[in-house]
Amino acid sequence: MQNRRPASLNVVPEDTIGATWALPEGAIARLGKGDVDQGDVKVSPDGTYFAVGTLMGLWWYDIPSMSPISLWETKRGMVNSIDFSHDGKWIIITSDGIIKMLNVQSGECVTQIEGYDASVGLACSSNGRWIAIAASNGVVKVLDVHSGACISQMDRGTHEIQSNVCQLEFSPDGRFLAAATPSNPDTEDPQTYVWHPETGEAIVKFAGRNFAFSPDSRLLAGAAADETLDNANGVDRCVSIWDVTTGERISHFSGHSDWVDVVTFSPCGEFLLSSSGDNSLRVWDIAKDVQKKAYTDFGSAWKQPFYSPEGTLLTAVFGGRGTTQTIEIWQVEPREKLQRLEFPVGSIGAEWFFKCPQLAIAYALSNKRSDGKTQTFPTLDAPNFPWPDPKVVWLDDQTLASKRLGRGIAGVGIALWDVKNKRIQETLVGDKFINSFTVLPCGDVLGADLKRVPKVWNTSKPDAPIAEFTAPTEPPYWARHEVFAPTGDQVAAGSREGTLYVWSFQHPEELTLLTGHTGHIWALAFSPDGRQLASGSDDETARLWNVEAGEEIAVLPIGEPRIPRGLAFSPCGKIIAGGMDNEIRFWCAEQQTTLRTIRQPENNHRTYALAFSPCGKYLASGTWWQQGMEKMAIRLWEVATAENIHTFWGHTTDVQSLAFSPDGTLLASGGFDGTILLWDVKSFIDV
Repeated sequence: MQNRRPASLNVVPEDTIGATWALPEGAIARLGKGDVDQGDVKVSPDGTYFAVGTLMGLWWYDIPSMSPISLWETKRGMVNSIDFSHDGKWIIITSDGIIKMLNVQSGECVTQIEGYDASVGLACSSNGRWIAIAASNGVVKVLDVHSGACISQMDRGTHEIQSNVCQLEFSPDGRFLAAATPSNPDTEDPQTYVWHPETGEAIVKFAGRNFAFSPDSRLLAGAAADETLDNANGVDRCVSIWDVTTGERISHFSGHSDWVDVVTFSPCGEFLLSSSGDNSLRVWDIAKDVQKKAYTDFGSAWKQPFYSPEGTLLTAVFGGRGTTQTIEIWQVEPREKLQRLEFPVGSIGAEWFFKCPQLAIAYALSNKRSDGKTQTFPTLDAPNFPWPDPKVVWLDDQTLASKRLGRGIAGVGIALWDVKNKRIQETLVGDKFINSFTVLPCGDVLGADLKRVPKVWNTSKPDAPIAEFTAPTEPPYWARHEVFAPTGDQVAAGSREGTLYVWSFQHPEELTLLTGHTGHIWALAFSPDGRQLASGSDDETARLWNVEAGEEIAVLPIGEPRIPRGLAFSPCGKIIAGGMDNEIRFWCAEQQTTLRTIRQPENNHRTYALAFSPCGKYLASGTWWQQGMEKMAIRLWEVATAENIHTFWGHTTDVQSLAFSPDGTLLASGGFDGTILLWDVKSFIDV
């Protein structure tokens, strides 16, 4: 196969990590590579490169070195699904409802198709003629690559609920198209369907998932239910093999005692390999219809077995402990560890490998080792930020703090960025789930987990929490905001029900409830002295509270009904800024009256990211994405005059956090696209 090196676009030669590639005007650096939770990772057909679709663009990486080599599609970003043509000549991507076929070697857009929902799945046929897409409602369509016309639509029959497609693939010869849907407790078990892509004609359907085609495209294997059991829990612990040409099942293997996670054919097509949650790998002889071999000594970690091109049986073992996630490559027989890859918990490297196990396979095949040594990749140690962050807080003029995402429900640790070198210099409390954090004026960094047993740690003394709070009797469904008082002795959280919860570090057994709101809490902000708390809610009110007394001070005037989505106190504590639909409003914190309002330039403009400059004379505001927008606005305002001093355009979707550096020369913005941008504001404000 021809080696088709991706076009080198937007590369800055002296920047080997990509922090300054394709920067928007006015930005000096980008931290993070973009959110991939809603994106995709695919290995090129020749196993030399891989592409990562993120909400900020399309990254290309060299597999042997694991270094970035190109950055595409940054104008709009929002790259959800990707796939390669069989020969590696084209890469097909979906971006914000548009399907593009791009020439890999030039980056040129060969075909652009609009009007189809391809948000769930995308696959390119080996003959290069068709693109299969899966929509969010579970509908599968086949499109002509060049004309964009829909040539067939797959009928899955009547469903009470349209299940999303979780796997979509053409057979190696392109004659068949298969799709799998996950189980739905209200309707049916997982289902796998096979169609003729050109006509949409159904060939076979069976209850199962995690399918794989044989190399000659004649057979399809997948995890299936044990027909001898009631299987009320829907555990697919068997493996079925179907003859696609006849629609008949030719084999049904049992032996696993738990979910079958992976099935794959040997290169010769004579054997089938399966991996299960029961910690076993099993090899099945297809012609003899028997189990050939079972391997049960690879532990409880998740495994991705595979064959080398020469037919050697290998497995990637995914695991980790503490602050490190690992991938070990083993030769199954003899049981020998060939290499070990390590990634910090919450790094993009770990996320990409876990999202695309084939990447571990491609790396192992391109870097064949037999010494079992550990390898790490510094270029991949950038956080995959947890939703709805990235939150940004400055530690000092050269150090920025942000959360990093683990594979659980919260952030794992707090990353400290060296702004000058644009790299992570340290991770604090990397062994703990952190929902929220702050940097106190004294420089201490506090982290909290308020979603389970509420605790707060001072990261300089992480062995024991500085406070462990009494949890609510009925734990609320937390809203997006949890805030620390700048005084470092209180933390507050809001709920979807509208109740505010305030804990004191000095009296952790006492929980203060502030009631008055009747809807989801969108915004919270403490005054600099910690005595007042401002809140904004879905009930279209902004309220000011006396925290010590546990009483409401006032409902702040907001004019016409609208939801306050962002709140910030000025450094002196005398002004409160509120971001709402189409408006920013300044209130007097002492009199609770409106000082001035700023109408936003665009219609349907929402603002919930706000930050005052250290001197208090300027305010930065960030845009929330609305349909039709390409780049989000970050505006600088003079507080006294409400004048828009300057506007930056950068993130591809919601700006969720803003923070000025202590000296006021830099502005950091955290976006829902999974990046932090650093902006030079010296030319626009008086510092």
